[in-house]
Amino acid sequence: MSDIRWGVLGAARIARKQVIPAIRRAGAGEVVAVASASGNAERYAAEVGIPRAYAGYDELLADPGVDAVYIALPNAHHMRWILAAARAGKHVLCEKPIVLGTAELEEVTAACADAGVQLAEAFMYRHHPQLRRLRELLDAGAIGDLVTVESSFHFTLPRSEPPDIRLRRDLGGGALRDIGCYPVDLLGWLTGAEPDDLGVVAHRDTPDGADTRTAVAARYGAVTATLHCSFDAPFRAEARLIGTTGTIELPDVFRADQRGGTARIRVERDGDVSVVEVEGDQYGEQVAAFARRVADGVEDAAGTALTARTAATLERIAAAAGQTASSVL
Repeated sequence: MSDIRWGVLGAARIARKQVIPAIRRAGAGEVVAVASASGNAERYAAEVGIPRAYAGYDELLADPGVDAVYIALPNAHHMRWILAAARAGKHVLCEKPIVLGTAELEEVTAACADAGVQLAEAFMYRHHPQLRRLRELLDAGAIGDLVTVESSFHFTLPRSEPPDIRLRRDLGGGALRDIGCYPVDLLGWLTGAEPDDLGVVAHRDTPDGADTRTAVAARYGAVTATLHCSFDAPFRAEARLIGTTGTIELPDVFRADQRGGTARIRVERDGDVSVVEVEGDQYGEQVAAFARRVADGVEDAAGTALTARTAATLERIAAAAGQTASSVL
């Protein structure tokens, strides 16, 4: 059982439904405080069973009884509060995308290193054991050499007034940053590289709005890829890897939690099909891995490098789609 004392910045649904239960389930510490600028902190704390509630994020960061924070704020607020947390000596697990560009990533990384605190991006899918099994299959030549990857993430986001924060360009919203980041991150993990070439098309509800649909064609060395995301189609979060001798389909690659933690890996080669089911708790493994980093003081070099590749690629895609944004400071 970890003795890390967690604070949560932002009374967000993902914290309530996924991350806080995962911390408790995995024995990754105790959630002792929550802060919300919307005035919901006390009600949220009472409902979730958190002992302390703060009306401001600075108040929580000043709490000496908090060791680490989970940041679940709008994307454009991530950099400001990572920097503030580092100054307060708090370790940081921040929702994806961790920041809105490479310059911001360099700044928060340097600040956390100077403060001697751990910083990690909350890409929970990275921690599901299906990725280890997938790597074993690829290394064993299960589908020969990788030729192309097709990956997509879609769900239907209702339009409303005021608009959902995921549709607010000023807050770093849009389909690319909210869910397109997953296929981008997966390609960075698979190839260990950023794309050599890419082309982008995007759709917006209004000319100056956030993207609601984005499609990317990219080349990573000899591997080609197509990536799609939208707020306008039924739920899909999948990938297909096509090799010189076979295909691997990953229908649950990003959201295995939707099937109780079970991820399916479908391998087809020479007309033969096999399906492997891999059990895992991706949110639990994520917070447990972060708790170990805090306890050991050892950086996850591979994860840090992947975060840098993903940030750089998202920045290029956003620029190509005319979807630039900056953090709120």
